[in-house]
Amino acid sequence: MSTQESFDTKEQVRQASDIVDVVGGFLELRRQGRNYVALCPWHNDSKPSLQVNAERQSWRCWVCGIGGDVFSFVMRREGVEFREALELLADKANIQIKQSNSNVPAGSPGDKRTLFAAMAWAEKQFYTYLNQSAEADVARQYLQQRGITQKEIDQFHIGFSPNSWSWLADLAKSTEFSPAVLEKVGLLGKSPKSGRHYDWFRGRVLFPIRDTQSRPIALGGRVLPQFADDKSGKYVNSPETRLFLKSDNLYALDLARDSIVASKQVIVVEGYTDVIALHQAGITNAVAVLGTALGSRHIHLLRRYADQIYLVLDGDEAGQKRTNEILELFVAEQVDLRIMTLPDGMDPCDFVQQQGAEVFRQHLATAVDALEHKVRISTHQLDPVRDIHRANEALEDLLGTLANSPRLSGQTTSEVRLREQQFLSRMARQFQVEETELRTRLTALRRATRKPARSQQDPMLTENVSASDLEMTERWLLEILTQNEELAIAAVDEISIDELDTEAAKSLYRIYQTLVFDRVPCDFARVLTETEDPTLKSLLVELDEQAAEKNVTDTEDQLKQIIVAYRRRTEDRQQRQNTGVLERQEMDDKEELDLLNQIIEQQRNRQGISSPTDG
Repeated sequence: MSTQESFDTKEQVRQASDIVDVVGGFLELRRQGRNYVALCPWHNDSKPSLQVNAERQSWRCWVCGIGGDVFSFVMRREGVEFREALELLADKANIQIKQSNSNVPAGSPGDKRTLFAAMAWAEKQFYTYLNQSAEADVARQYLQQRGITQKEIDQFHIGFSPNSWSWLADLAKSTEFSPAVLEKVGLLGKSPKSGRHYDWFRGRVLFPIRDTQSRPIALGGRVLPQFADDKSGKYVNSPETRLFLKSDNLYALDLARDSIVASKQVIVVEGYTDVIALHQAGITNAVAVLGTALGSRHIHLLRRYADQIYLVLDGDEAGQKRTNEILELFVAEQVDLRIMTLPDGMDPCDFVQQQGAEVFRQHLATAVDALEHKVRISTHQLDPVRDIHRANEALEDLLGTLANSPRLSGQTTSEVRLREQQFLSRMARQFQVEETELRTRLTALRRATRKPARSQQDPMLTENVSASDLEMTERWLLEILTQNEELAIAAVDEISIDELDTEAAKSLYRIYQTLVFDRVPCDFARVLTETEDPTLKSLLVELDEQAAEKNVTDTEDQLKQIIVAYRRRTEDRQQRQNTGVLERQEMDDKEELDLLNQIIEQQRNRQGISSPTDG
């Protein structure tokens, strides 16, 4: 898809998606003057602080300091990337988005809408069978024994598949879903010998796995004891499909999302019944991994909603081993990960059912951060004086973990700096080693594992940026451009992008520059739609709101002042360089005289003094 086609698609969807309607579909809006207000879902809001500007088609929360357009609202609210937000809004507006595989016929295994529909249909069949079939009484008894009531069956849409080779396949014969479609989403298997299709989940209680939009994308099945055999595992998940990747999804995230956002905390456990038991006990910010350890993509997914991640795995040895395998990943990502160890090898389901939610929360409050957990495991029953070899191995392992975290820089927070200092001081005392030696070794390990620098061509910003983070002149420039699009040509002609100081300002200014070069109008809506980065969208809305509050009318005169300011900055920079050259005495007499005359001429021009003339 060409750049213009891409923009035309985004613009078509934007125009069809009024921001008042979209935000109003999630939040209760109240008119306030020319705008609308609502309680912000991203902080504990008692007084409406989220404002929707219908005229500019933008939104902003004045407490969180975030804002944007209709796309970034859906991205933040649903926890999705830009493309998914675009598709969701397009579906709602009944707009067909051109796909790279646009020749795929509807109803075929390659049609994603058909796959979603097939999963939704199958989930309904399993749920109905569990609730209405006499043959499903054995499954209902099993759930009752596990403490799962009808409320949880309805809330999590739990289902049951009879112990039949073709129950679902036979039901599908009266639908538009072919065996090939059901196989594509992991509902049917296919015998390599006979070529016949068979039900993948036989004799299992089924736990639907949904995406953040609550669409069924996969299933987790627990075989009932009477149907188990040596060949079948206790738990079976759907295979990975076009709809389902284990590393991109978490069980019950769609149900837990609002609680996670409100508390800024998420509890991660291992099993479906663990999640259900916690929700049943009122601990509704719990999710589960899907047969795999937490990975970097899970981290990025959870960080959209939470500041703290509590990892609560089974208290047995296997659970502790899995915990250690992912600690370095969390340290490298600088995620606030806390480890909660359950006593006596219990799993979260048994623990909360036997001891209650309050005791569980008390244990949660004692959870230690990832690095502290690593220290405790590595130094357990270790005598650094008598067991020098093991002590050296443990110390190298701990420093290696810390080396994966980003190196301290001017942007590093004081909290992170203090944490590293405390860690090194503690290791020095515990292992009886000079702290300077530890820091030298840490520096060497970091150099050995240094990751390539982030590409300057990557426009996405990983951290929130506000207008106050911009240099004053560039902030002034961008505010003027949001209010008067016609000045963009003059600005781009006179001010180079290299003259701006911050990467965020350069990214926004680059959009104006590109539009000017392409002879495209630089109106606020166009610039806002042009970027897919929610951080840049938020920054642009903030600049627009600030400029509107100032109610500047002489924007053309102000731009002239900005141009003069940038020219003077360039001249000052050049003069400092020239003065440095003169001070170093690296030139001959004639070159020095020419450079000195050049400096004097620049000063005269700035002060409005005419150069001396002959006569």
